[in-house]
Amino acid sequence: MDFRTHSAYLKTLYFVVFVAAGFISPFSTIFYKHTLVNPDGTTADHLIGWIFFFMPLVGLATNIPMGIVADRLHLGRHLITLCCFGAAVFTLLTGLGGTDDAMARSLDARFVWILVAVLLYAVFYTPIIPMLDAESMKLLAVHGHRENYGRIRVWGTVGWSVSCVLMGVLLHHVYHLPVVFYAAALIFVLLGLVSLRGLRTFRRPAPIRIPWEHLRRDRSFALFLVFSLLNGILFSASFLYTSYFFDDVMQSPLEIGIVFGTWTIFEIPLMFYARPLIRRLGNRWLIVLGLVLNGLRLVLFSFFTKETPFVWKWAAATLQGAAFGALHIGSIDFVDRQAHGDMRATYMNISNVARTALASALGGKLGAMVVAAGGADQLMMVTGLGSLCLVFFFVLFVRGHGPQEE
Repeated sequence: MDFRTHSAYLKTLYFVVFVAAGFISPFSTIFYKHTLVNPDGTTADHLIGWIFFFMPLVGLATNIPMGIVADRLHLGRHLITLCCFGAAVFTLLTGLGGTDDAMARSLDARFVWILVAVLLYAVFYTPIIPMLDAESMKLLAVHGHRENYGRIRVWGTVGWSVSCVLMGVLLHHVYHLPVVFYAAALIFVLLGLVSLRGLRTFRRPAPIRIPWEHLRRDRSFALFLVFSLLNGILFSASFLYTSYFFDDVMQSPLEIGIVFGTWTIFEIPLMFYARPLIRRLGNRWLIVLGLVLNGLRLVLFSFFTKETPFVWKWAAATLQGAAFGALHIGSIDFVDRQAHGDMRATYMNISNVARTALASALGGKLGAMVVAAGGADQLMMVTGLGSLCLVFFFVLFVRGHGPQEE
């Protein structure tokens, strides 16, 4: 497969997987909020907190082993296909936990069903994106430059934007929250079929020996993992409860879908022009920029009420795209520069464990505690200030790579 065909294949996978993510991520918390309710009609926030705690811990058991297998046996594309079909099955089962029959059962029964389905979904979903990142960086290492990663990954952003708006429109007209998971399950099946078809054009190289000594000596990467964990805790605590917060301050699901779908507006140019940005700023200052913008966004969120004009909510939300874009392309560039050529999937999956798996478990519980104590608006303020404080940690201890550094 030549570079253009291989690149188009990866772009398609990014687009489709983020369509599924755009269906689920912005609306899953609202689903839990209206499904896990006490007999008196109040939300069982403590149960939602346990879902957010246990779900990412599954990533600790799956991400790193899958990354090692992908590197050792060159099975990254095969594992992506397997994970897509597995995610489809358990996404569907999660949605069934919100049907009328399920709602007629006890709260404990609904919680156990949803928790088990979500955990099994996480087994298959969490490794997909880091393995896609690794496959992209392998391609660029052979045919191009790592700085062009954003031109491939940007199609994921486009997929996210399209699906968020579509789901917002659908829920505006048919307010049946399980449809979020039904639609995502269909998309995961499509993703699996696309990935499966692409396997026929690849030849798998012979197995290799993983150079573990490179990882053991990599102190910079170790410090970056600490930073990723701290940042991931704050990001997860805020993001997991963003739709919960929006459900309180937005007027309708349509407004929520529009905000989630269009807050990537500045992420697209950042991804597309990643190469010149990395060459001029280095991953160091891109990460710092992302932290500052994210902190400002969350602090502004904390002042929103239902009466706040929608245009101001939307304007503040657009900082998310710029913040995530800068932080993501800076982080991927950092990890790829540190990784051994035979350990890209391993490095990406270890980084993903620190940034999302372990961090999400801690962030989910932190978010639940702050929401229970002071409300979702207080959570936005706490995590926003935390993001700004992380700038000092990163600059002092991690540093990253400056402009033109190789």
